[in-house]
Amino acid sequence: MLALRCDAQRNRQALLEAAAGAFAQGGIDVSAAEIAARAGVAKGTLFRHFPAKRDLLGAVLAQRMRALGELIAEVSRERPPGLGAVAELMSRGAEMLAADRSFFDAAMRDAAGESQLVGVKLELMAALDALVAGAQACGEVRADVAGIDLAMLMMAATNTCAPAHDRDPELWRRYLALMIDGLRPEAASALPAPAPSASELVELSAAGGG
Repeated sequence: MLALRCDAQRNRQALLEAAAGAFAQGGIDVSAAEIAARAGVAKGTLFRHFPAKRDLLGAVLAQRMRALGELIAEVSRERPPGLGAVAELMSRGAEMLAADRSFFDAAMRDAAGESQLVGVKLELMAALDALVAGAQACGEVRADVAGIDLAMLMMAATNTCAPAHDRDPELWRRYLALMIDGLRPEAASALPAPAPSASELVELSAAGGG
């Protein structure tokens, strides 16, 4: 029985890795047969673990979001609180998004409302809030910034520069740097609206698929 459970876990992980690679190369329309072949399992095995494409997309997206959470934890451990830690997180996080933007865009449209992602999103927002709070306590980030703002800015920088990606794949760094400068208290002017809360973000994702 234990051997069967171990085999099932290995198969699930192989499918997640195969799907991540296939989605990155061919977009989310890659067939189940191709993903199963990449993983070295039968197509029926894929459907036992992930009955629908949305289930598989959601699982891969959750895995990517957990990787971002691990990055936040790493930066928090290795850097003192402040704008430098926030800037490093935003640069490395945006780099992750830019490297696989087409997958993130499609997955956020098609699978962002999946229930399996709710807890992951809330954990991610809590970690971002803590990173921001540490920088605010040092007086290095303006008081009206929230963790969700960092996520929105990373996505904004990479998405805005997407049309120029083939010509200049690093262009997003310019705009991210401008955005990071906008987090400084000395440059602050009143924002016209508050940041959405983590729970509001989850509700918006579920309603709009983004």
